Amino acid sequence: MIYTSQDFVFNPADFRDAKFVSGAALDDSQLQDGEVIIAVDRLALTANTISYGIAGKSGMIRYLDSFPTDAPYARMPFWGFGDIVASAHDDLPVGERLYGFYPLSTYLLTKMDKVNARKCADITPARDTIPEFYREYARSFAEPGYHPDFDDMQSLLRPVIGTSFLLEHYISRHNFYGAKNIVITSASSKTAFGFGHFLTNGHKDKCRAIGLTSARNKAFVEKTGCYDEVLTYDEIDQLPLEASVVFDMAGNEELRSKVHQHLGDFIAYSGIVGATHWEEGGRNDPDLPGPAPVFWSGPDEIALLSQGNNSKNILSSIGERTIGIMIEAAGWLKVKKFTDSETIKAAYLDMLDGKMSAEDGIIFGVKKLTA
Repeated sequence: MIYTSQDFVFNPADFRDAKFVSGAALDDSQLQDGEVIIAVDRLALTANTISYGIAGKSGMIRYLDSFPTDAPYARMPFWGFGDIVASAHDDLPVGERLYGFYPLSTYLLTKMDKVNARKCADITPARDTIPEFYREYARSFAEPGYHPDFDDMQSLLRPVIGTSFLLEHYISRHNFYGAKNIVITSASSKTAFGFGHFLTNGHKDKCRAIGLTSARNKAFVEKTGCYDEVLTYDEIDQLPLEASVVFDMAGNEELRSKVHQHLGDFIAYSGIVGATHWEEGGRNDPDLPGPAPVFWSGPDEIALLSQGNNSKNILSSIGERTIGIMIEAAGWLKVKKFTDSETIKAAYLDMLDGKMSAEDGIIFGVKKLTA
C-alpha cells in the first residue's frame, strides 16, 4: 500500500509563510529492516512549538533539520500521538501507539531501534541533529494508567510539563541560587504554570513562585493556583526587592529589561527559556542591571539526567509527573480541535499573532486530514 503524506511546512525567514504540501509517497512493500510507517493521529500546538521553530532557525538546536523538506521551507516539530500502520520491525507491530515528536504530517517513515517494553528510538540519520530525548517514542499501551480519553491533555501538557520538570531539576540542583523568589514571565503559558505548580507544591519551604502575565490573563492565571502570587506586566514595580531568580518564558527583551531595571542586583540568575513573544527573539541590552540573561538549555539538563548512575527513563518520569497537573488542568483548559488544512493553518497563524486565549488548548486532528 502507498501512504502519501500531506505535510505542513513554513518558511523560517517568515513564519507566516506556511502551507500544506504533498509529501513523500511511502510504499509499505519497500520497507527496510527496522523501518515503520506511522500515521500521525493528533498533535498539540503550544507556544513551545513556536520556540522549536525559533531555536531551529537560530541554529541553537537543529530541530528543523530533523524532518527534511524542500528549501526554503521547513517542518516544525510538534508533540502528540501516532499509530504504526506498516512495520518491518519484529518488536513493533502494526497498531502500536507511540507518543513523541512528530512533524505536522499525515505519515512519517522512521527507522526504529533501542526498543524495550516502554519506548523505542528513531535512528533515521536526519534525526541525529537533535538530542536523543527528542528521538524517543513512548509505547503508550505499556504505560501505567494510559487511556485514550486523555490523549488530548497528554498531547497538550506532557511536552511542556517536560520542560517544567527540567526547570525544577535545574533550580533544585542549584539550590535555588539562594533566592527567595522565582519570577516567571508569561505565566499563562503551559510550561510556566507547570513549573509554578512544581514549585508551589514541592518547594514551598524554599521559595515563592511569582507569575507575571498580561492584565487580560491575570484572572485565569490566578485560577490555576500554580503561583504564590500573580502580578501583571504593569505591576512589575511591585516585585519584592529580595533575592530573586528570573525565568523569562516570553522571550521579550522589553519585558525582561523592565524586570532587570526593577530588581537589578537582587537577581541571582536570569534565564531565557522560551519565546511566547516569538517576534522579539532573545535580544539583550548589554547595559541591563543585574546578571546578563542567558539562554537556559533543556537539552543540557536532559544530558545531565541521562548520565551514568543518574540515567533514567525521562519520558516515563515526565509522564508520571504530568498526571496530577493533567487532572487539575482539565478543569480550566478548553480543548479546541482543528481537523482540516484551512483551520489548522488559521490556528497556527493565530498562535503567532497572540490571538489564542490562555485557556485554549489547541489540538490538530491530523488523522482526519487523510479521511
